[in-house]
Amino acid sequence: MKNKIEIEAELKKTRLIIDAQPNIVIITDGEKLIDANQTFLKFFGVKTIKDFLKKTDCICDFFINDGSNKYLQKVYPDGTRWIDILINEPEILHKAMVLNIDGEKTIFEVKANKLISNDGIDYGQDVVVFSDITTMENQATLIAEMEIPILEINQNTTLIPLIGILDSVKSQSLMENILISIKEKTTNVAIVDIEGIIIVDSAVAAHLIKITKATKLMGCTTILSGIAPEVAQTIVNLGINLDGINTTSTLKDAINLSKILENEK
Repeated sequence: MKNKIEIEAELKKTRLIIDAQPNIVIITDGEKLIDANQTFLKFFGVKTIKDFLKKTDCICDFFINDGSNKYLQKVYPDGTRWIDILINEPEILHKAMVLNIDGEKTIFEVKANKLISNDGIDYGQDVVVFSDITTMENQATLIAEMEIPILEINQNTTLIPLIGILDSVKSQSLMENILISIKEKTTNVAIVDIEGIIIVDSAVAAHLIKITKATKLMGCTTILSGIAPEVAQTIVNLGINLDGINTTSTLKDAINLSKILENEK
């Protein structure tokens, strides 16, 4: 059995490790802050936990609800607390928008675990880690809002380079723009380059298939370029059928193929 000196030494070591973390680490019962590391204190511009508790009891009081339901709320309409959401749904990516000492909005990925001893004792408290993902979130938003360019390679061929995330809204807008371009420019071949797409899954593949079918109805042939080896493997593993759709691994190959297809028309 460890003596008092050994226990104090371990606690001191644990405190040093927690304070060295770049992420905010807190211990809470869901309603009141119990403890927090130095990153937390710096974020809120206070020297001690007592100074923070003079202002409010919970970090959740600084949560911002922008109405999008993307971020954690202090208490949900049905009475569920933010900490209960974290503990009961650990497999879901939870995010919180928090107002810092300078009045700036910071977006965090938030994870929580119950504080349980090696002997199985539940202390009724939770350890919560807030990882700053503001830069990534802002970049993702910027990419999503970027206008998708439709470039003219020649009189009969257009190039559409896709970047970022292809969701249903972006896909619908893309399809509408391509169809309008086909009609206005009498395009015969449309090259859709997906090398810049962050994630290619079944949903993205479905969007791309819809686009190729729509362009075919307009008398235009679509080529999907930028099919990387890992993307090809993902498509096969998902059982997605791309039969009848022209695909190439590189943009150069797609342009060469477009010349062949133009000559066949």
